Amino acid sequence: MRTFRRSVRIGGLNRSENRPAIDRGGHSRLLVVLVALALGVPAGFIFARAVHIPLVEALDNYQPSIITRIYDRQGVAFAGYSIQKRIVVPKRDIAPFLVYGIIATEDADFYHHGGINPKAIARALLKDLIARKKVEGASTLTQQLAKMVFLNPEKSFRRKMNEAFLAIDIEKNFTKDQIFELYANQVYLGHGAYGVEAASRLFFGKHAKDLTLPEAATLAGLGRSPMPYSPILHPQAATARRNHVLRRMLEEKYISRIQFDQAVAAPLLLGTYKEEAPNVGAYFSEEIRQYIEKSSSYGTEDLYKRGLKVYSTLDLDIQQIAERSLQKGLRVWDHRRGFRKPTRNIIAEGLSPVTYRDSSWDNQPLVTDQLYSAVIMAVDKKNVTTRVGAVEIVLTPESYAWTHKQTMADSLHRGDLIFVRKDEDAKTHVRRWMIDQLPQVQGAVVALDVKSGEVRALVGGYDFRISKFNRAIQSRRQTGSSFKPFVYGAAFEKGLTPADTLFDAPISIPVGNQMYSPKNYYGRYAGIVTIQRALELSINVPAVKTFMMIGAEKVIDFARRCGITADIQKYPSTALGTAGISPLEMVAAYNVFANQGVYVKPRLIRKITDATDKTLEEDYPELSEATQAQVAYEMAHTMRGTVERGTAYEAHTIPGEIAGKTGTTNGFTDAWFMGFSSDICIGVWVGYDDPSRSLGGGGTGAEVALPIWIDIFKKMDEKKLRGAPRSFEVPPGIVFVPMDLQSGRRGIGPCGRIIQEAFIAGQEPDRDCSGASVAVSKLPYYLQRPYYQPKEMEPTQVATDPGARPGESSESPAPNVEQPANSTPEFSVPATAPLPVPTTQPPATAPTTTQPPTTTAGGML
Repeated sequence: MRTFRRSVRIGGLNRSENRPAIDRGGHSRLLVVLVALALGVPAGFIFARAVHIPLVEALDNYQPSIITRIYDRQGVAFAGYSIQKRIVVPKRDIAPFLVYGIIATEDADFYHHGGINPKAIARALLKDLIARKKVEGASTLTQQLAKMVFLNPEKSFRRKMNEAFLAIDIEKNFTKDQIFELYANQVYLGHGAYGVEAASRLFFGKHAKDLTLPEAATLAGLGRSPMPYSPILHPQAATARRNHVLRRMLEEKYISRIQFDQAVAAPLLLGTYKEEAPNVGAYFSEEIRQYIEKSSSYGTEDLYKRGLKVYSTLDLDIQQIAERSLQKGLRVWDHRRGFRKPTRNIIAEGLSPVTYRDSSWDNQPLVTDQLYSAVIMAVDKKNVTTRVGAVEIVLTPESYAWTHKQTMADSLHRGDLIFVRKDEDAKTHVRRWMIDQLPQVQGAVVALDVKSGEVRALVGGYDFRISKFNRAIQSRRQTGSSFKPFVYGAAFEKGLTPADTLFDAPISIPVGNQMYSPKNYYGRYAGIVTIQRALELSINVPAVKTFMMIGAEKVIDFARRCGITADIQKYPSTALGTAGISPLEMVAAYNVFANQGVYVKPRLIRKITDATDKTLEEDYPELSEATQAQVAYEMAHTMRGTVERGTAYEAHTIPGEIAGKTGTTNGFTDAWFMGFSSDICIGVWVGYDDPSRSLGGGGTGAEVALPIWIDIFKKMDEKKLRGAPRSFEVPPGIVFVPMDLQSGRRGIGPCGRIIQEAFIAGQEPDRDCSGASVAVSKLPYYLQRPYYQPKEMEPTQVATDPGARPGESSESPAPNVEQPANSTPEFSVPATAPLPVPTTQPPATAPTTTQPPTTTAGGML
C-alpha cells in the first residue's frame, strides 16, 4: 500500500495529512455505471468524469463564504457582513457528540463507504416503493457536500447522477475527517446560520466545542429541515427531532442508555452568545462597510464572502453611552414641542388588537430607555391599557404627565399604535412605563481621542433603522457661534490676546451695495468688552469685528489648517457660523485646541486582516501642525471660561479641566456644543433634517445640545472610561496672569472681577486696574464710547437699533458666578470714583489701512 501527502486548504486553514491511498471507488463506480445504464444515461458517466474532476480538485482551495466582522478597540465584535452567517472551525473544535449525532442521523456508514452507499440506496428504494412516495433519503454526507458546494437544489435524476460522480471523486481526493469538516462548516442550520459554529452560538450562546449532549443532538437534527425543527420557532418539534437523533446515537452505540435517558429528559434551553455585542454602532459600521465596498483593494466580494476582520477605533462602551444620551436628549426636547396624536389605527385597517402582531416585536426581554411599538387595548378617563407582544401594560396618569393632559381619552383610542418606554428613576431606581413618541428632531454625536484621532463614538441620528442618513458625516449644517474659536484663534496668531477689548455696540458693515448689521442675542450690548468675555458669553458683535480686523483670508486659512474643508465664504456673517460644516469635521477641528495645535485626521480603522489574520491594511495617525502650541493652549484656556462663567456653565461640575463652546444659528435651526478634556473631544449637534425648521424658542446650544454632552461625560465618568481627570498640558512660553475680566487690565488694584488668564509670554497686560476703569465698565454701552480707543481695522460705523439695550449679551443665560473664597478677591468701586477724561470722538468709519492690526492690552484709556 502506498501513501501520499496532500496539502489541503479548508476554510482558510492549510493542513498536510498522511493517509493511505485506498482505492475505494472501484465498486462504487461500477454500481453507479449500472444504475446509469438502468436509467438510460449510458454516456453520462464518461462525460461527468471529464467535467467534474477539475471541480473536485478545486476543493483543495475551497473556502466557503464567511462573515466579515468589525471589532471595537477592545476586540469585541459588534457588526458583521456576509451573504451567509458562517464561522469556520476545524473538526477538533466541534464537540464529539455533535459529530456522532450528525453521522448517526445523516450517514451511519460514513466511515465505510466510498462516496455513495449502495445499502442505503436499496433500503430507501424499498421504503419508497412500499409507501408509494418518497419517505427516506439515501444521500451520504459526501453527496450532500457535493450538492451544497457544486450543484443546484433541483430534484432530477441528472442532478443525482452528477452528485454521485462528484461524491466518488471527493472520496478519492480527501480524507473522511476533511470531508466531514467541509460539511460541518457548509451546512445550513436555519435563521441565517451556516455551519455548526454559527448555529451553536445562535441557539445556545456557546462554541460548538462546548455543546452538551442534548444541545449537540438538537443541532444534529437540523441539517435536513432547519426551519420546521427550529428550536426558536418550533420548540416542541425541535425537542421531538432531538430525541430522534439521540435514539439514533443510542442505536449506533455512540451513547449509553443512561446518557440517552438523561438527555431525553433534559429541557430545551436556548442562550445568547456572550461575546456578541449589543446592537450598537450601526452608523459607524456602515461607514466601514461603504469604505470596503468602494475600496479598490477590497470590494463587495471581499466584504460579503472573504471573512475580513476589521479592527476599528470604536469604544463600544462610549458608543452605547453616546447613542442612549442622544436618544434621551432628543426625546426630552421633542416632549417640549407637545404630544402628537397617533397616525395609525389597526381597527380602521380591519385588524384586531387582540391578534395583532407588530413586525418590530421579538422574543427579547423589554428593557429600559427603549421605545416599543404598542397597540392600545382600552382607554378610560385615567388609564390606557396597551400590549407589547404578550405583555400587557397599564399606563397611569403619571405615565403621560409630560403631555400636560388630565386624560388621554380624547387623544387615544382602542386600536391606536403608540410608543411606550420603560423609564427608571435615577435616584430611586423605580421603573414605570411611559407614553412616548418617536422624536421628529434629529441629532449627531462624535467622540474623538485627542492624541490619536481615533473615533471612539459616532452617532448619525436617532435610530439607524429609521434613517440611515449619517448626520455626523454627511450633513453640513451652519455652526452658529461654535465657529467663533476659529475667528479668535486666527486673531491670537496675529497678536491679539484674551485681554484685548472691542466695543460691543450696534454697527453697520458695508457688503457690496448693502449694509450688514449683526445683532446680539436679546438685543443687549455691553460696550467695552474683552475677547475673553465676548467668547464665553458668545457675544456676536465683537466676533464680527475681529473677523473684519484679521481678514477673511486669515480666518479661512486657520480653519483649513484645523481640517475644515467646507466652503467658507468671505462675508462678515461667516464669523457667526454661516458655513455648513459636518459634526465630524467640527470635532476634529476643535481637537486642535486640545492637542497643542496638532491636527489629527479622524480615523475609524486600525487594521484589516483576512480570515487567517494576515494583515491587509494598517492605519496610523496622520498629523499636521495647524497652529502653534501656545496659540492652541491660549484658545483652549479662553474656552474654559465658557464652562466656568459662560453659556456652558451647566458643565462646570464635571471633574478636571473642561473647555468648549456653544453654538446656535439664526431662527434656532441648529444647536451645537463642542467640548473637550485633555483626552477626549466630543461634539453634539441637534436640529431637524429640514434646515429651515426651527427648534423653537429657547432652542440654543446650551439648552438642547449641552445637556446631551454633559450626560455623555457623566456616564463616561460613572464607568471610569475617561481615567483620572487631568489638566491641559501647558506648553513652554505660556504665562498666567491675574486679569480683570471686563477691562482686560492686570488684576492689580481696584478691579471689577479678577480671573486667572493664560497668555503667550510677552503679550500679558501691563496696565493695572483703576477705580475709573471699573466705573466706565458700569456705564451703559452708549456712554462708554468716548472712553474707548478703536483698534486698527475695527469697524466703527454706528447702526441704528431701536431695540438695543445696555447690558451683557449672552447666547444663553450665563450665571453671575461668585468669586470662590480661596481666590483673588474682587474689588468694589467707590460710587464717587472719578471717570477718566474722554478722548476725541472716534471716526464713523474704520481706517482703510491694510496693515495687520496692532493692539494695546486693555484697550481702555
